[in-house]
Amino acid sequence: MTLILVSGTAPGAGASTVAAGLAHRVAYAGHRVRLERLEGDDRAASDAHAFGLLEFANASGVPLAEGAVSDSPDGVTIIEAPAGSDGAALATRLKARLVLVGPEGTSAPSGGALIVNHARKPGTGRLAEDRLLAAPTVGALIEASRARVLARSEAGEQDVCEHIVVSPIASDPNDAHFARYARKAVVARAEKVDSALAALRTDTRCLILSGGTDPSPYIVDRVASDRRVTLLLAPEGTIETVRDIEGTFGRSPFSGEEKAERAGELMRTALSDEALAALLA
Repeated sequence: MTLILVSGTAPGAGASTVAAGLAHRVAYAGHRVRLERLEGDDRAASDAHAFGLLEFANASGVPLAEGAVSDSPDGVTIIEAPAGSDGAALATRLKARLVLVGPEGTSAPSGGALIVNHARKPGTGRLAEDRLLAAPTVGALIEASRARVLARSEAGEQDVCEHIVVSPIASDPNDAHFARYARKAVVARAEKVDSALAALRTDTRCLILSGGTDPSPYIVDRVASDRRVTLLLAPEGTIETVRDIEGTFGRSPFSGEEKAERAGELMRTALSDEALAALLA
């Protein structure tokens, strides 16, 4: 019925997030949707895999060649273009509607739509900055901290951490320090069993033990049996570990159902029912 190409003006423009958010928006509006990724850059395989994990996306999970793209006879097919490609020329070849993703000041494509990503304020054609969308995955934290994985949660490396919380020197018996933040990564000294236990009583997605010293087997067994938290052992101290991982915020690639749902929510503001109908017409 309809083929839509989502293309970023530059690598890192946010095309994957917009493609997933648009697919969620289309599905939420009652249309059958298929979300795919074109081959052609070093992010293609990981993006296609991330799309394949989304329940609503009906994605193949592998990058497609340009010649393999076809629209769906009974729904909407959304394709993300390779980074650095000429979106307008590619859309013409595919006979697709173009959704261009770029920063403030980007010109809207003829016959398509523009989504300004990382906008200062939400609005029509504008996807606002959002903490959840900027949050890194556990996988990104593992890579940045060079940590050893001691136990994995059920969500694994796709789990998202919106906050970094550093453990205090002494734990609060009421868990007030940790309870202030949800969806978080906690950095604590490996030998501080009381701090680790306090963090585990709250919504901690990733517990990073610093210092390189093997922690108490009790902590490892506790996390492994619960399976809500990924437990890491970082080789460096607390300050160095925090410095290693803080740069992952806002730079991690799109991944996960939670981010897709949040992007879909924001797309309902960025793309009105009328604008969506015009894009699908």
